[in-house]
Amino acid sequence: MTSEHQYISRKDEGERVIVFERGNLVFVFNFHWHESYGGYRVGCSKPGKYKIVLDSDDLLFGGFNRLNHDVEFFSTEGWYDNRPRSLLVYAPNRTAVVYALVEDEPKATGNLQLTENVKNC
Repeated sequence: MTSEHQYISRKDEGERVIVFERGNLVFVFNFHWHESYGGYRVGCSKPGKYKIVLDSDDLLFGGFNRLNHDVEFFSTEGWYDNRPRSLLVYAPNRTAVVYALVEDEPKATGNLQLTENVKNC
């Protein structure tokens, strides 16, 4: 809650969608009662890979489980909604979905470095 990076990139009355960023998260709210949006472009500021970290459509919350949490979303360069990059997402009707910027897995070089350091002793 203390992130200095906060930006509302979309407030669309017709589509009933709100998109905003806070820190490394992108929030997509679709309040439309019957319209779901596939291939929906949302602006973001940070480059990289994003994954779903919260989904109000999850069965846990009484939803219809329409989103696959294994899917990775990659930002593309180019201005959209006053943001330097964007993502293509699925925004089911009556849902809130949070996408988080994912750090790549650290490379397993720790043992290699340790071995090289031991050899140099």
